[in-house]
Amino acid sequence: MNSAEFIEYISRPLTSDEMNLLYKANNINYDRCNLYYDFITSLNRSVNNTFLGDDVINSEEDIKNHFEWCFNNRIEKFAKEGIYFLDTNTLKEYFFNFYIEIFYNNTNKKDSLERLDKFPNMSFKYYRLKTRSDMDVLLELYRIFDKSLDFKLKM
Repeated sequence: MNSAEFIEYISRPLTSDEMNLLYKANNINYDRCNLYYDFITSLNRSVNNTFLGDDVINSEEDIKNHFEWCFNNRIEKFAKEGIYFLDTNTLKEYFFNFYIEIFYNNTNKKDSLERLDKFPNMSFKYYRLKTRSDMDVLLELYRIFDKSLDFKLKM
């Protein structure tokens, strides 16, 4: 891919028809998009609101413990609503790496929730026009979520 193709990949919105075709070809379900969007934004708030500061949570072990507590807490909260995520290792690893890059390694956490929420807004808002890059992120993470969601409850 040359630079012009890359710029188009990350910046040109797909048409509604292209998006609908990709949704159908990949079995992307509106309700599951909303469920996964809710999970991500809930996890964003948990990580942001329970973070005690870089002066308190500053070692790799502290960061990992904080993230795992937030992640497991979200899994438990969703289970109380009857939504069960079972095999969450890949999902947890995906989000741990995401938060390391976007949140924990960022020294300016002032607007961190706004930055964190860009991710689900760009990819998981079903009717929002997406770039091919946004759609690829949606497809990858949607599949990871699907593998962890209890099959009996899949919509």
